[in-house]
Amino acid sequence: MKIPFSPPYIDDDIVNEVVGSLESGWITTGPRVKELETLISKFSEIPTSLGVNSATSGLMLALHWFGISRGDEVIIPAYTYAATALSVLHIGAVPVMVDSGDNFNMNPAAVKAKITSKTKAIIPVDIGGWPCDYASIQALIESPDVKGLFQAKGEVQEQLGRMLILADAAHSIGATYQNKPAASWSDLAVYSLHAVKNVTSAEGGMILINMPAGFDNDEVYKTLRLWSLNGQTKDAFTKTQGSSWRYDIVYPGFKMNMPDVLAAIALAQMRKYKDRLMPERKRVYKRYKIGFENWDLAQYPLAQTADSESSYHLYALRI
Repeated sequence: MKIPFSPPYIDDDIVNEVVGSLESGWITTGPRVKELETLISKFSEIPTSLGVNSATSGLMLALHWFGISRGDEVIIPAYTYAATALSVLHIGAVPVMVDSGDNFNMNPAAVKAKITSKTKAIIPVDIGGWPCDYASIQALIESPDVKGLFQAKGEVQEQLGRMLILADAAHSIGATYQNKPAASWSDLAVYSLHAVKNVTSAEGGMILINMPAGFDNDEVYKTLRLWSLNGQTKDAFTKTQGSSWRYDIVYPGFKMNMPDVLAAIALAQMRKYKDRLMPERKRVYKRYKIGFENWDLAQYPLAQTADSESSYHLYALRI
């Protein structure tokens, strides 16, 4: 019996959305990206989101925005995909690894021992879709002794006054923690929309912007969007809406934007995710659980408690 590895969900609605993008004559960053950003923000109960070309790019852009650079340290779990560490390395910082707990996620108790005056951020990773213990992580970074170690570098870090919580939520779109979307527990979170994820745009990612009081999340969005488009003050779509073609390059930015033709795939999937796609993943999880629950040698993954629930991205079976 051959069981395929989670082929992407493609139906007529997705095909029609993509064809609509192609026929519109607009295939790079434009109205479909904006609609997807709005839909994901509402679904995740956060102020605003920015579409990018990958979750790795999203993590890099977020770290760069926070002013993290050479010599700084970022705490990550030892058990994660390479992109978590690579995003830190690519901006010149040092990934500091901590052990994971029994649920495969970052062990908050192990984090404190790794914090130094060089630590600028923590990247919890929701492995397999199970949310991290964000309440414990928040309590840790707000504790007086840990907060006292934080040495701000730059205006954004001064304003926050503590380490950044940047969630690698690549696996966890739809997961909840303490009855709230898991991504809403961090300052910034990044979803992956890669081909094997719960929601896909073939390749892509989404930065969820949820900075605390004192920050203008719309302004953070504008800054990150500008930086994702090479620091160009006017994107191509804006120039087609009756605006002057003139623009300036005001920042040495990156090329990390999401195109409309890919956003169209995720847009059609997101419209069905809550009521159709995620319930189907949950059904498959339950089927596996029934099959394994009478085997003493098998330990199946966490999926649901009284106030938290997985996104059912992976079934991480332990033997």
